Amino acid sequence: MHERFNRIVLASKKDFTGALAKWLVKQSPYTVPKHLDVIIEKFDKELEKTFHFSELGFTNLDLSKSTLIFNSILEKIEEMNILNTPVNGNIDHLVISMCTGDINPDDDFIDILAVAQNITVEFATEADSDELWKS
Repeated sequence: MHERFNRIVLASKKDFTGALAKWLVKQSPYTVPKHLDVIIEKFDKELEKTFHFSELGFTNLDLSKSTLIFNSILEKIEEMNILNTPVNGNIDHLVISMCTGDINPDDDFIDILAVAQNITVEFATEADSDELWKS
């Protein structure tokens, strides 16, 4: 693991849900993933069970463990698992389409672990930026 992930950062609930929304949209084959609002609401509720938030809505996030935590939360969300499967179930076609660049959105899917990793990278990148401003 890279050293940039061996730290604890301060995070708000909006930081979590905002990063999730960003990466779901970026990784979706559609302009807006189906059930985006439901996924964010369920993710928000799971955050409450997973982290202790201060009265101001902040918590400490250990980046060395965060990908596994996010992945575990996302896998519990039924609507997220639906996005993790191609609409038409045609996984074989996806590999060929990615090589040719001709991807039918119904053949594509959102990888849950990739979303979890990207959320962690989002927090690490923001922490890197904060450190640059301090120096």
